[in-house]
Amino acid sequence: MLIDGFSRFIGDELPIPGGSTTTSAGAADGTTLIDTTLRRFGEDTITDMYLRPTGSTNQYAIRRVTSFSEATGTCSVAPAFAAQAATSQAYELHRYDPAVKFAVLDDARKQAYPDLAQLIYNDTTTADGTSSAFDIPSAIRRGPVAVFMEEPAVPEASWNVLLNPLGDSTTGYTASSFTASIYSGTDNDVLIPKYDSDATELILAASTAGTYRQTVGSMINGMTAALAAGREMTAAVWLYCRQADKIAVEFLQDSSAQVAVSSQHGGTGWELLTATGNVIATNGTTLTWGLTADNDANPIDVFWNRAWFYFGSADRVRNVYGTLINKRQRRDDTTQRIYTDRVPMQGRQLRMVGRGILSALGDTASTQVTNKMEVDEESEQILFAEAAKVLFSREGLNVDDFSEVATRIAIADDLRRRLGRTWRYNLPSTATLKNPWA
Repeated sequence: MLIDGFSRFIGDELPIPGGSTTTSAGAADGTTLIDTTLRRFGEDTITDMYLRPTGSTNQYAIRRVTSFSEATGTCSVAPAFAAQAATSQAYELHRYDPAVKFAVLDDARKQAYPDLAQLIYNDTTTADGTSSAFDIPSAIRRGPVAVFMEEPAVPEASWNVLLNPLGDSTTGYTASSFTASIYSGTDNDVLIPKYDSDATELILAASTAGTYRQTVGSMINGMTAALAAGREMTAAVWLYCRQADKIAVEFLQDSSAQVAVSSQHGGTGWELLTATGNVIATNGTTLTWGLTADNDANPIDVFWNRAWFYFGSADRVRNVYGTLINKRQRRDDTTQRIYTDRVPMQGRQLRMVGRGILSALGDTASTQVTNKMEVDEESEQILFAEAAKVLFSREGLNVDDFSEVATRIAIADDLRRRLGRTWRYNLPSTATLKNPWA
């Protein structure tokens, strides 16, 4: 966990590295915690430190030590724990309030930007064949440094086992609760279909769940259920929807057990949904590709145009952005847009690559211990150095003698600069990328 690494970084893993466990039960009213391991620290030496249980009882409830008895290893706490601190209760001891540590880590992720950042790939923008100006997705806080145009994967390839993969026919598919029909493109609709002259439209009533599936009996290119046994497979589909968190792509094996399901459609328009998983080694009867929609209060109207089901990973259909586009960008308080030198081809997705702020740990005790930021072991040192600066600066605002705190801030600041030079992430230069329009 990041809080453990941060505690080690600022020397707050003491006096008990990795935590400890209680040796006997505390008071029934939750006012004490007992651990004879603490006796070695002396009378009242840990007064004003923070206890943080990590076991199931009183989990993550932070309490301050009001007094400590060396003779018995008894910590008195205020306010009282909600339940008695039982024997063998795992806990941590901190000099700094753990809640403050989580808070400064979240603050540091912003102050360390852009040395620390998520590398954002956003593929949700579809060219309509007429526009050369596009909104920058909100997740990209800096950039985009590069914009790529999609080079579509071929749906009729011999490795795709789906019958009618273009979405221009309902033959071979079974609709449950969905109403399926073919939607033909018109001159006044520049977004649907995405690629071809026809797409499949699926309509589902409110408060209804639905599926749209093709079984192995309708699949082509020699596909059988037994052939899939023990193999990694991917289901993928281009789906247009304006409602979020309703529909996903999935595939199933014997006994109609789900092998894999994609994340649900985000409601942004055209999105490529993919689901990758391993079929059981004993599979021999059933194999099914399809779309699955949840039951909620809203109806849904979706379109699909090109789908794949094949052996292998999702990269084959996802990594299809090879054309770099020249662009200018405007970012101010009201406008965040890019302007391309030429109009991108109709139906092509635009992949914008930029940076975003690291994910937050948050302030919910039950989840902040498992939430993660997008840092590895090296770059997390930058985060810790920045968080130390934030922590010590806050402390400096509340002390009369600032000199000692100032020294710690200076040390943290020096570490931050040195670590930033060593471990900062640099995006690739777009000058090295091929641009066929140049």
